[in-house]
Amino acid sequence: MESTTPTNFEDPTVLTKPNESRYVADDRLYVEFFREPVVHSGKSREAGRAVYVEQDFVRIHVPGDKTSVVVKPLNDFYVQRFRARYEKWKAGQEDAVTGTPLSALPGMNPAKVEEYKYFKIVTVEQLAEAPDGLGQKFMSFHADKQRAKAFLEVAKGNAPIEKMNAELAKRDEEIEMLKSQVNALINTSKGRKIAPEAQTA
Repeated sequence: MESTTPTNFEDPTVLTKPNESRYVADDRLYVEFFREPVVHSGKSREAGRAVYVEQDFVRIHVPGDKTSVVVKPLNDFYVQRFRARYEKWKAGQEDAVTGTPLSALPGMNPAKVEEYKYFKIVTVEQLAEAPDGLGQKFMSFHADKQRAKAFLEVAKGNAPIEKMNAELAKRDEEIEMLKSQVNALINTSKGRKIAPEAQTA
């Protein structure tokens, strides 16, 4: 019997390096990388509004099979597996942005969102801090900027309330869990009670 070498899971290449023989047909796959905003629960709770963090993903299609699509958050494994395609995509990417998307600002329509995007303003925070000189390029820039500032001020005021609500929800969960444990103990102790006939015998 042939001896085998045990796998060293402390070696970082074990989990991240793709098995080349297993992925020989990767060239036939349609692979696309994309970036999209994902709600960051911790930052949202602190800010009192929805705060998004842009995250990179990979989408893998098997050509000719619409049902066979895999979407995963991008990690080192997929970067190594599809390195050439990843590097082409990355070359055209900008830095990831954190904040509240402009589309969340009341009165902001898709056309305006795209206009601001052209000037690299994609979040409410960026609009609130944008230089006043941009007013020459947008008819309603100053009004939009004021609304962005007001939106952030209101959200800042909501932050303690959001935090308190989260803490109350956690407390309610704990109370419910304790109630169910107490009920379980009561039911268990009822089952152990000695029947009256057995006590008199």
